[in-house]
Amino acid sequence: MSTEKKAIEGFNPQDFAKNLAGQASQVIPADISPEDKKFIVDIVYKFCVLSGDALVKDTALNLDSAQASLITQFIGEWSFHKSIDLLRAKVNPALREGILQRVAFTVFEIAKQAVVKKMPQEQIIPLVEHHVNTCFKQAIEDLKSKGQIDEKVSDNALHQSNIDSMAKTEVEKETVGASMSDAKILKLASLALLIKNFPEEKIKNIISKFNKPEAQVLIQYLKMPDLEAKVDNDITARCIDEIRRTLPEPKNITFDRCYRKLCKIVKNSDKNSVSNIIEDERPVIKDFVLSVYTKDETFIPARVAAIICKHLEEKLAV
Repeated sequence: MSTEKKAIEGFNPQDFAKNLAGQASQVIPADISPEDKKFIVDIVYKFCVLSGDALVKDTALNLDSAQASLITQFIGEWSFHKSIDLLRAKVNPALREGILQRVAFTVFEIAKQAVVKKMPQEQIIPLVEHHVNTCFKQAIEDLKSKGQIDEKVSDNALHQSNIDSMAKTEVEKETVGASMSDAKILKLASLALLIKNFPEEKIKNIISKFNKPEAQVLIQYLKMPDLEAKVDNDITARCIDEIRRTLPEPKNITFDRCYRKLCKIVKNSDKNSVSNIIEDERPVIKDFVLSVYTKDETFIPARVAAIICKHLEEKLAV
């Protein structure tokens, strides 16, 4: 009997890594030198091959090709973005790969655990980003404490965020206006996806919180019948967590308070009625509401949770 370890059908680490590295080479910012561009592409390929091979060898995980690809893609994306952050911060070339190894290992472990637990991708994205930011900050602070980088380089590295600067909207922007940033536009599109099934009065109330140009863009997206197909799901999920910078900032809103309110609303209502209300909502919204029954943890911004609770109150007349 053969003892050869079975590969993940449909997943070839080398081919997948080569594809990701090729994609990375096409979107490297213009301010990066040719030598540094090669460094980025090589790092993306190297870490994707290493992580992909590790997934294939760990047969106990029993992953399919989609799961292995997702974990490896997280490795590639964060290796890409953090490479650029280190280059722009002018971190010593001899220190860069060590920092990126720490980041890649963190992404690998967090993404692998999340995928094994079958967490929705909308939840995995902010979870991985949180741990990347924590790991990256710790790696920079460790180097500063050892005297390997000075405070100026440390501060510069921690203030870089290529993932934010490259967050581009996939929606049509004919009437958006050149003065509004891509990041702002994407957040408005994400908000439109979130609230489009809310009662008309609630939507009007939310729109009234924005200035006129932003309100016009939000209204435009709310009228798009195929908005979901025009916005990248991965980027949208990340932007949902940033919506709090656009919405009003009530001082007394916390996730725990909103969750207690959700529990009260749901437990005092008919389960079928609750399910019908959220039937057409995005997966992360459904998971949050149904977590009262499933007891599964769901990551969602407090202000978004407050809007959902208000929406349920109005629909259920609690």
